[in-house]
Amino acid sequence: MKPWLCVFAMILCTAPVVAQVPQDEDLLRELGMGGTFAIGNLAVRDLQRGLDPVQQFKRFFSEAKLPLTSAQEKRLNTVVDAQVDAMVAARNNEEAIRQLNVDYSKKVAEILTQEQRAELRRYRAEQIMMRGGFQALKLVLENEQTPFTPDQEKQVEAIYLDFNKQADQLPKGPKGVADRTELAKLENASLGKVVRLLTPAQRKALAASRQGAIVSRVRPQE
Repeated sequence: MKPWLCVFAMILCTAPVVAQVPQDEDLLRELGMGGTFAIGNLAVRDLQRGLDPVQQFKRFFSEAKLPLTSAQEKRLNTVVDAQVDAMVAARNNEEAIRQLNVDYSKKVAEILTQEQRAELRRYRAEQIMMRGGFQALKLVLENEQTPFTPDQEKQVEAIYLDFNKQADQLPKGPKGVADRTELAKLENASLGKVVRLLTPAQRKALAASRQGAIVSRVRPQE
């Protein structure tokens, strides 16, 4: 993977859910507890970090030998400028930010060619799986045709957000790293909450991802 690319930045249960929590927690843990917001939130999160999505797109598609045309670049700049204004208005409203991400992705997709959309989709999926967290879990379930319901999505995302906030507040040692025991306790509690929100079909989908059936579909072919 080229250095510049770094810029872009869950076993079928037959018993009650509670009885399967340890195994399901292990499956979830493989997707990582962190990384609540991944590459699917490119516009909002990267703009908040002062990055320029249009320049990222230019480099990405140039490397993929699917360069943007001048007309596409101009339209993307217009979309990004509008996104900046919308972000200012949304401030820290997570619901509004979530909708901004959805709208942004749709607008960008309308500008790109079919080949460009496919390449960006592949790359985003790969990065989401590599970074883990909420977005990776969401992607796994969507790929297995067992997506979150709107209510599930809000509840699960809130658990990941709360985990990140609590993890940041844990006392740090001399090297600036939180105590592993305390972090593990927090992670186990959070994963248990997520498991209890999943349906049996969704837990089966997680088991499939553990076998590599999903991850292999999003990694680039050599």
